[in-house]
Amino acid sequence: MTTSPISNNPFLNSLQSSSSSSSSGASGIASLGNANNFYNLLVTQLTNQDPLNPMSNTDLSAQLAQFSTASGVQSMQQSLAALTTQLAQTQSLQAAALVGRNVVFDNNSMSLGASGGSAGGFTLAGAASNVVVQVSNSAGQVVDSMNLGALPAGVQSFSWNGTDSSGAPLGSGNYTFNVQATDASGASVGATPFGSGKVVAVMMGGGSSPTLQVQGQSGTIPLSNIQGVM
Repeated sequence: MTTSPISNNPFLNSLQSSSSSSSSGASGIASLGNANNFYNLLVTQLTNQDPLNPMSNTDLSAQLAQFSTASGVQSMQQSLAALTTQLAQTQSLQAAALVGRNVVFDNNSMSLGASGGSAGGFTLAGAASNVVVQVSNSAGQVVDSMNLGALPAGVQSFSWNGTDSSGAPLGSGNYTFNVQATDASGASVGATPFGSGKVVAVMMGGGSSPTLQVQGQSGTIPLSNIQGVM
């Protein structure tokens, strides 16, 4: 009984030529990533095996089990990708309901509109005996300062009338605020600011999470940054 050398096998030669002509190694692997190619390769291996030392049933079963596992993982990955896309679409539909609503988000910005007033908030890490909020314009200059006095730990909010420290009204635009809090001993108390504004548009992210365009904000805000809806 004679066998042809495995190097002269037409099927293996075609695989090698397709892999070498590919611009990346990934395409060569992809050519082996389906059931037909796997079984053709397995039949070729069985056909060209040494008749005096044939493949054992254990080896054959192991190869079949490995392919079954790889095929299952591939199917799972495709299912997870489809599920991720569906979840992103669901998030986009939910985010669309926020258009026209005022939301609270992780930011220290405020938008001063025609009404001449704005609001902001922050979270205190502990009780503070003195809390001061400083408002700055787009150039970073402090235009107003508000002493809120003693406040307990937790979420706090404040209103700003849109005037500077002398009481003169300021123009519409974007402003930022900084919170300085101290306890009874004069030690600093952590304060995490958050901003608020009206959602004017929702940017669909395709397969990614949607983002919100909030009035007075130069960029979009990820949906995950929204802390509340007012």
